[in-house]
Amino acid sequence: MAKQIGKQVVSSSPAQTIAARSQSSPQLDGMWRKLGRQAYQTLKGQFVLLAAGCMLVALILSLLIAQQFRRANDDLNTIVSGSIPSVNAAQAIAQYIGDIDAKSADYLATASLKETGPCSVVGTGNTTIDGGTLTVHDCDAKDINAELILMNQQIYLAAHNVTYSGEQTAIERIIAGAEEYSSNVAIMQHEFSLAKSMTDPQDEHLVRAYAAYQAAGDVLHSRIQRVPQHNANGTYALDESSLPNCRIGSRSLSPNEWVFAGIETNVDCLNAINKQHLDDAYSNVSGSLTGDVVLAILLCLAFCALLAFTTWRMARITHRIINMGLSLALVIGIVFSLTVVSNFLNFAGRHGAYGQIVQDDYDSIYYAAQLNRYATNANADESRWLVALTFHDQAGVARWQADWQTSTQQVQTLIDRAQANRTWPEEDQPLQDMHNWWAKYYGIDGSIRSTAQVTDGIASSTHLLQAEKLSTGDSNTAFGNFTTAVDHLRQANDGHYSATLQATQITLNVYSLFSLVLFISLGILAVWGVMYRLKDF
Repeated sequence: MAKQIGKQVVSSSPAQTIAARSQSSPQLDGMWRKLGRQAYQTLKGQFVLLAAGCMLVALILSLLIAQQFRRANDDLNTIVSGSIPSVNAAQAIAQYIGDIDAKSADYLATASLKETGPCSVVGTGNTTIDGGTLTVHDCDAKDINAELILMNQQIYLAAHNVTYSGEQTAIERIIAGAEEYSSNVAIMQHEFSLAKSMTDPQDEHLVRAYAAYQAAGDVLHSRIQRVPQHNANGTYALDESSLPNCRIGSRSLSPNEWVFAGIETNVDCLNAINKQHLDDAYSNVSGSLTGDVVLAILLCLAFCALLAFTTWRMARITHRIINMGLSLALVIGIVFSLTVVSNFLNFAGRHGAYGQIVQDDYDSIYYAAQLNRYATNANADESRWLVALTFHDQAGVARWQADWQTSTQQVQTLIDRAQANRTWPEEDQPLQDMHNWWAKYYGIDGSIRSTAQVTDGIASSTHLLQAEKLSTGDSNTAFGNFTTAVDHLRQANDGHYSATLQATQITLNVYSLFSLVLFISLGILAVWGVMYRLKDF
């Protein structure tokens, strides 16, 4: 190393360089100690440190609070966009295919009913379309075709909202099952059209039509016949390598059980997978919101305390009560801090916004959909029981009688649950109507079974015809009024759900931005207030 002095170059050894640096190190340490003493021992230095502290805390506070609001918004979007649409689609698929099965049974069993009447065909969004004046049989044919289209629309929606493990496989199996089911229904309708006597259960084409209906029922209730292709190692080729167990009520099904079961089981698993993730997301966000409340309180207290101390210190030293920058920062900081903490408190807890969205409003919407589903299944069991009697299927008669009992018990349990979960005054009338119409429907079903006069699983055609009139007449009217009441209950909760959801999303987005900007602005305002008075020192 060389050092140039004038025109003479003097060499310096490495040892000399190290010695020079070691001599300068105490000088630097002394300079920093001097600056530290000036900062602590002079008023100007103290206020500079306080201003820097206010700015630093404001930066930390703005980033952390904004992050808390963003995380809460992300959790809400997970609940609303990830799980709920698939849960709704699963409920709708189950209800549509249950009603299709009921209409298919009526299609076979009501050909002898020649009376015509207004035909209302199911449309989108719980609407109906005027199908003209038709017999029950012909109206059922229109309804079957319309509901097959609506069911496929719901499958499409579910397929485009896949989020969690197991969903893709469940939807693929539902699609395969729906194709098999609709094919069997088409065969049923074709064979029925070839029958020489549409009222003779011994007609060979009617026998085939009923066999096709039974095959459709097996796909729905028991097993989808089409299985995935095999890999070279003998395993089934599925798009998902790891599948979860499926919990339906108290039953836990392994992947090998639910994947190869019927449409109903796969729909139940699609629903269970998403409902479990919805409940887990709510539990997670409930826990994080509690922590957010505590953290927001501590951070806001620290910021406001630092602003208050700086303002008090400035007023005491300068003998000026009002410092525009510091006073404004303190007042606005206290107000905004209280607002932030208040918002987190409003979000958290069982009766906070998140609890209202998930456990009050959406749970009521969910169980209303469950009510419609199991009630539709009970109504379908009534039709299945009658068509089994028509074709002298004693095993079917016993099966659908037992299934009807199970379905009606589930409906009554869900009615009681809906009553216990009553939250809004708008629910009172639908709840009362549900109780009344279900009691009437249940009573009419008893009349249907007594009218059929079944002995050893057999009923005469005359008694069956009278029972079919009751089933497709007064019974369907009472059932329709019951489902209308359930829809009104759902709408009452859906209105509150949408309003609370929208208000919460707006609050989260607004305060996420405000927290990022306002706290930093308050820090800058506090720094300005301090710097403006430094000339006094």
